[in-house]
This record gives sequence, C-alpha cells and structure tokens, in this order.
Amino acid sequence: MSGCKECQALSRRSFLARSGAGLGALALGDSLLRFAAPTYAATAGGTGNILVLCELAGGLDALSFLAPFQHAAYQDRRPQLALRSSEVTPLPDQPNMGINNQFGFFSQLYAQNELAIVQQVAYPDGNGSHFESQDIFDLGVRRLGGTSTPWYERLRKTYFDEPFGVMNTRRIGDPQRYGYPDTTGRRAAQDAFGRLAALKKDDSSKSEREKAILDAYSRIDVNGAVIRERTENFTSSGTARGEFYRAAALASADLGTQIFKVSYGGFDTHASQITANERLFPRVNNEFQQFVTDLRNLGVWDRTTVVFYSEFGRRNFENGSPGTDHGYGGHMMLAGPRVNAGLHGQTVTTSDLQRNSLPYYVDFRAVFGSCIRDWLGFDPRPIFEINGETYDTAVGSALFR
Repeated sequence: MSGCKECQALSRRSFLARSGAGLGALALGDSLLRFAAPTYAATAGGTGNILVLCELAGGLDALSFLAPFQHAAYQDRRPQLALRSSEVTPLPDQPNMGINNQFGFFSQLYAQNELAIVQQVAYPDGNGSHFESQDIFDLGVRRLGGTSTPWYERLRKTYFDEPFGVMNTRRIGDPQRYGYPDTTGRRAAQDAFGRLAALKKDDSSKSEREKAILDAYSRIDVNGAVIRERTENFTSSGTARGEFYRAAALASADLGTQIFKVSYGGFDTHASQITANERLFPRVNNEFQQFVTDLRNLGVWDRTTVVFYSEFGRRNFENGSPGTDHGYGGHMMLAGPRVNAGLHGQTVTTSDLQRNSLPYYVDFRAVFGSCIRDWLGFDPRPIFEINGETYDTAVGSALFR
C-alpha cells in the first residue's frame, strides 16, 4: 500500500465501525434494532421489489472488470496488468470490450440480458479519499455534514418505516446462529448488557441514556429471535458462507425487507494487483452466483435487482508495484431479470484512456435514483435533494424495462 497513507488506516476504520466500538451508538441508531413488532406485514406503497446493494470497498479497478482490450492506449498504459483477448469474454454487442473471465457469471448474465453496466460513474470533484468517497456513496450527498443517515435509511424512514425494511449483513451477522452482529467480542458485550438489564430492571435511579441502551439491547434480543426463527430452515445451494449467503438467508425470512446491504472489501490494489484480483474476483463472482441460485429457489429472483458499486475507480496506468492507484470514474453494475441489459453511460474511448483516470460522466445518485424510482416505485428527490443539494439525474438510457 505504498503511496497511500489513508489506506493503512482503512482496515482499522472499517474494524472500529463494524466491531464492538460504540456499542451504545449501534444499539440506539441501527435501523434493524430500533423496533420490535408482533407481525411483519408487507410494506405499504411502492412495488414490493427487492434491491440489493453490494459495496466493493477499496476502489474496484473498472478496467480489470470490463476491459477495452483492443484499445492500444489501454495495452500501452498497462504493460503488465492489461487483460488480453484470452482473459476476457467479449460482449456480444460490443466485441471490443470484454468482461474479465474471473467474472464468468457476470458474462453469463450479460448474455442472458440480465446485466447492465453503467460506465464512468462518480460524483463531482472527487478527491480520491476512501473515507470521504465511501461516506458520499453511503449518505447520498456530495457535501458532507448535512446528514449522518445513509440514503437507504432515509428511504426507509420516508416510505416504508418497517422494522426489517433495510437489513445490513455486516450488522446482523450469521442469522442462523443468533441474529446478532458476529464481530469478535461483540456478542460477549451484548450478553453483558443483557445481564445488566436483568440486574437493574427495577432500578429507578438509572439515567435516561442507560435506560435507552438497555431497552435497545432488549429489542436486539427480540429481533434476533425473530431472525433466527425465520431463517432456521434456510438451505443454500452452495458452500460459501459470505455476505451474499447471509443476504439469501435473510431474504428467506420474508420479513418485508426491501433493501439488503452487503459489502466485500480488499479492492484497494496498489500492489500485486493480479494476485489480489485472482483472489477477490472469483470470490465475488461465485458467491453472487450462489446467491442468485438461492433466490431463484426461493422464488424471489424475478423481483430482485442487485447493484454493485465502489467508491471510485483506479488510475488508467499501472504503477511500479505493479498495481493501480486511486482514480476517479468507475463502473456500476445492475443485475436482475428486469434490468435493461447492456452498456449505459459514456462508453470508454481512447481519449478517456489517455487521461490519468477515467472521467466522470454519470452521477452515482442518478443510478441509485433510477433504482428507487423505476424499481422500488418511490420518488428519489426527497432522498437525495436535501439541504439545497442537487445532482445531474441523467444516465443516458433507461436502466429498467
């Protein structure tokens, strides 16, 4: 990770955000754990479709996913990293572009008209910071400071304020084990809070904040029990037990969830990128394929769309490690039976490749906004146009059919 001091802190920041640090804040603020309800009816309004958000954290190299392998500029700028014709599956409608063979299932979906690729997506005035870019994609605003609530949580609170309307696999953990976040040490802390709640149940001297924390952990127990009961009979089609497996198990619970959030990390490939991709790409590809099979078996794939995104792309030219440093524009991929398959946005040109990074043509909020409007059936304007902020809503073509 030479040349990127921020990257050295990235894993620690991610650990602290998802581990036992701030247990009280998690209990009080996590949407999944805020409410308990005796029944879980289908959410009111909208289409009732399912949207899965898959974050590829660290900065996916778009040119290693979808390679303009016949462009001389691409080959010249990446003498070691450029993909050759034997390493890609050419697109049926754009044979000069090819999907990395390590993403074989994505190529299958593209050929089956179930994969859309939105090219050169970002946000205005990107600065290449992991922390800031991930926050911008998560909060859905360019100017940070106006909100601390993720855009999908604002969507839930605005349109379908259901206890399980949004579920994040990183926060829930393995639903069949206990329904708690399963980061090391957190369950022990939650058990401790449970004992504290039992000991102090009738203590009128507890502070209001202590009462709120104890009440939140009581709700954790209730919702955890619901998740365990609803997922105990889930059987997957494969052996992987990653984020997509957890999402499939939660989808089997039929709790009225409209948005699932999954995350895969490790895409910050400043060095030894070929080796890193050989590990990362097949994992995402295979676990996603298992997920699709699971959802087909559950009978819900026909109303599901999965969106893959990363906080930024990477440089067009390789460094000496060999890897690629932080770039700007990247690609977003939408998979599902009702996406308008094919290439969208601005196709990568020789001029684009001759820049340091792929430029920005499509605002990421335009893609998420289309998912909200055309897939979930809600108006995205109250979600993204907050505190006077606006964005370019154009993608260039419809993302759904």
